[in-house]
Amino acid sequence: MVPEVVRESHVWGPLFALGVLVTLLLVAAVVQFTLHIVIKSRSKNTPPDLGTEILSTVRGPLVLFIVILGPLLGVIILSDLSSSNWDFMNGLDVWARKVWSVVVIFEISYLVSHLSQTLLAWYIRSIVDRANTGIENKVLPPVRRVLPLVIYSVGLLVALDSLNIAISPLLAGFGIGGLAVALAVQPTLSNFFAGTYLVTEGELKEGDFIELEGGPSGFVVDVGWRSTKVRSRFNNLIIIPNSKMMDSILTNYYSPTPAMNVVVNCGVSYNSDLTNVERIVLEIARDTIDGSPYAVDNADPFFSFSEFGESNIEFFVLIQANDRTGSFLLKSDIIKKIHSRFEKEGIEINYPVRRLIYPDQNVLDGIDQHTEGT
Repeated sequence: MVPEVVRESHVWGPLFALGVLVTLLLVAAVVQFTLHIVIKSRSKNTPPDLGTEILSTVRGPLVLFIVILGPLLGVIILSDLSSSNWDFMNGLDVWARKVWSVVVIFEISYLVSHLSQTLLAWYIRSIVDRANTGIENKVLPPVRRVLPLVIYSVGLLVALDSLNIAISPLLAGFGIGGLAVALAVQPTLSNFFAGTYLVTEGELKEGDFIELEGGPSGFVVDVGWRSTKVRSRFNNLIIIPNSKMMDSILTNYYSPTPAMNVVVNCGVSYNSDLTNVERIVLEIARDTIDGSPYAVDNADPFFSFSEFGESNIEFFVLIQANDRTGSFLLKSDIIKKIHSRFEKEGIEINYPVRRLIYPDQNVLDGIDQHTEGT
């Protein structure tokens, strides 16, 4: 590495080491100045693009890398000199190379960590915010927090291995410790992984109306990693652990679309003209659809007689509402119109009726005589 004439000289050896140090410091200054000018010119008139942000991220680690390289090379050069004046440096080149390997590993870890943060921040700002996708907004912030920890942990293990420090016992200890921690925080982890499923699947979105089997119902306010927040119809906030969400049957009234069917059941007297009843109810349903802002315009009503009831011939009419809130208003409106129109047309909706058949009077007299004889 060092020329022989320099290595054996009492004067040129130290000067050569000093020259290498000064040269690398000058290179670091030139790189710093050049990148500063380039970044400043690129971001002068327009917002910084991805290339400018990457240059800003790389500048610091690159300059630091060159600055640290100077003293380490100086130590290696001095330890390689044949002059007796530098005998005390013998063997330091080995430690210098180990320090250099550790520095390189942590420089790479630092650079990868900051580049990942820059890329994720740019992705969130440039793509996710424009697309307005909820999944990325939920997933990427935790990834940004965890990713540097993972990168630095891997870098630390690689650095220890480069120093000939056995990392197998450390990994085994981490495994046992991780198992103990996992058992201690099992409920939290259960909620976390359930939240991972809910967030990544995208089945629940803010504003959806959901109902848990045998549980609460309401509008989704937020789907988090640990719990889901729901605003009930009484305007109360309900916080449901995600593990409970996954363990119960959940109905999303806004999926696949907010539109939902509204079924109105009714019945008419057995003396009614069923053809006329069907015509009137369909006419009412179409008028309701045309005149209500809560109805889906392109969905035709459906009418059908369903069964012979105890007092009436039962029927139902089906129309479609824009959302769950509109379904209540739409159902109320059509019930009022059917009741008013039936009353006007003279179509009877019976109360529950029971027909009682009394036996003949001669039969009753016979029963009385038999009773007296006994």
